[in-house]
Amino acid sequence: MQFRALWLLLPVLSVLAGCSNSNSAIVPVSGTLTYKGQPISGVYLRFEPDDLNTKATSSAMTEAGGKFVMLMGTTPGVYKGKIKVYCDDPQAAMGGQTAIPKDIEPAYRELCAKYGNGKSTYELTIDKAEKNLELKLD
Repeated sequence: MQFRALWLLLPVLSVLAGCSNSNSAIVPVSGTLTYKGQPISGVYLRFEPDDLNTKATSSAMTEAGGKFVMLMGTTPGVYKGKIKVYCDDPQAAMGGQTAIPKDIEPAYRELCAKYGNGKSTYELTIDKAEKNLELKLD
């Protein structure tokens, strides 16, 4: 009889555990990337956490208007804490360059050169969910 009662409690406990995500170490983050006031699309955006031994890096591809949604693999979100921001051309790792519209290409190339892998010094702290994070880089 006790075994059966435990099975009946499991769904209730699962629901209660899912309700307490306000203390989660991972929060959803989305927003807009601009460089010198111009929205930039086609950028491989990466948020590298302060502790790579216990936290995963989040990434996104910026879309039209510089819009992005950060993911850790397929999991939405970013680990709370101090992060470093990187902006790269997704083709650069293979020695190429992504085809970018002419109107944003100079800003795109400059952004990736300045904030690319190993070059960026831009940091910010994520301490809560952000639906409209404005990454205004210059």
